Amino acid sequence: MPTKTITGTAMLLAVALVAQSLRIFFPFIPNQVSMFLIGSIVSASLVLATWRYGVKNGLIIAWLTPFVAYMQGMLPMAPFIPIVAIGSTLYVWMVKYWQHRSRLGLVFCSSVIRAAALYTGFLLFFQSFQVPQKLMTAILFSMGWPQLITAILGIVIALLIESRMRS
Repeated sequence: MPTKTITGTAMLLAVALVAQSLRIFFPFIPNQVSMFLIGSIVSASLVLATWRYGVKNGLIIAWLTPFVAYMQGMLPMAPFIPIVAIGSTLYVWMVKYWQHRSRLGLVFCSSVIRAAALYTGFLLFFQSFQVPQKLMTAILFSMGWPQLITAILGIVIALLIESRMRS
């Protein structure tokens, strides 16, 4: 693997992990604000890694970020790691598939599939295991339409960065 690819992927992973750490560094940021800010930055990192360095590199970030989120206490249960990673994996595959196709398809299909996968994954988990109602409600909410918004914003940010890098 070329040094440029390793370095670029590592830098984008670092951006995603620093973004996830914003809740720790700035605990006064309201949850709703941090959810959209952090989610959008992590999504943009996934998209940029995938477009610039390939699916495998996007998947590295897709699988490491939920693990670190769990270690930081952002994901309250270890079984949540693969659910988030699978949702991000589908997002990576979709943004790669739509990269040179329709922008509308890129934004709509990639974002809807990610949000649907996350919501469905958590819903199935909660139907299979006993989880406190308050936790279930909060997580299902955050894995619904907010994931759609952060996925869309991640693509928009990545498109803006890509266009600036080309000029």
